[in-house]
Amino acid sequence: MKKKIASIVICMLMFVTVSTVTGTVNNDNFTKIIEPKVMSKELLWSDDFEDYELYQFLDGTGDDGGWEGWDNTPAAGAFVTNNESKSPEQSVEIVDDSDLVHRYSGVSSGSATYTAWQYIPEDFEGETYFILLNTYDPPTHHWSTQIRFSSIDGLVSSETYGGIEESLPLITGEWVEIRVEIDFESDTQTIFYGGDELEEKSWSEGVSGPGGLINLAAVDLWGNLATEVYYDDMSLEGEASADPDLFCEGTLSWVNQTPGDTLTGSFTVENVGGAGTQLDWEVTNWPSWGEWSFDPASGTDLTPEDGQITVDVTCIAPDDKNEEFIGKIKVENLEDSEDTCDIDVSLTTPLVKPLIFIQVIEKIMQRFPVLAKILQFSQYF
Repeated sequence: MKKKIASIVICMLMFVTVSTVTGTVNNDNFTKIIEPKVMSKELLWSDDFEDYELYQFLDGTGDDGGWEGWDNTPAAGAFVTNNESKSPEQSVEIVDDSDLVHRYSGVSSGSATYTAWQYIPEDFEGETYFILLNTYDPPTHHWSTQIRFSSIDGLVSSETYGGIEESLPLITGEWVEIRVEIDFESDTQTIFYGGDELEEKSWSEGVSGPGGLINLAAVDLWGNLATEVYYDDMSLEGEASADPDLFCEGTLSWVNQTPGDTLTGSFTVENVGGAGTQLDWEVTNWPSWGEWSFDPASGTDLTPEDGQITVDVTCIAPDDKNEEFIGKIKVENLEDSEDTCDIDVSLTTPLVKPLIFIQVIEKIMQRFPVLAKILQFSQYF
């Protein structure tokens, strides 16, 4: 009997011990709840089209919120309208040859969710597209997501490399959610339409095939000559890099310049880090030859949303003749000395410019025509 009671007590103790380990850890000093780690996303970008003037044409100007026409073509932009809206009053209308693009940077790790609400009128005609790209650097593009909305077959179809498509019925006359959930770690994307899964496939291969990047570069709302559709309450959530990232573009090359000439050129500086990050940068080094000035020579709080900053360069050519000069201009992230970029520079100063010499001789001949005749006559002797 005692053995039976002892066994029951031991079992009860084991049950309590197991429950404690899998639920909470208790002692006199603390209580720790053991829970699985959950990765959370933050809102990286959103647009409900309420901050624009009614009927404003989004074509890439400074007040267009980062929207621009495809391949920097202003005519491919789109109008803000109040014909339809999800919340509260305005949306963007994609119709005819609208090909509206918004770029993103620093969204290339962890996971991300892209959401757009779409309204297709009941009398819609044609085929229109919603597109996400992993590379958008005109003229270089690589498509990850391309969804076709067609009145011809009444379907919403996800286009895939190789031509394989998954489809759902087209919904008209109401606002419908388009959602793309991207897992950069596993290189996958899952596309949802109206709450239903449309397709799961590779992100980098996507529509264009091998060679794509683990990166979200842009969204493209393409009218494709169809009748009007509307988009509203668009957003991007993700785990973007928390750090700014310096990027520079351009070269400076001056050929056959006279010593002492004032030479001009430019290059660009950009923060391609996580959304909302702020970059402090400065031109910290330049060639020892010549006299240099930069406008601006530094900057603070540059965000990816600001885009490219143009640095205007002025250089007074050195006095040395018949020389070739090369060097680099160094730009530095002031918060990270290892984050730098170089702009290549070259300059040549000839000893004598043949063209100028010929022009001088021609002027002498014009001024002294008798001398010209003597020189012409002398060639016969």
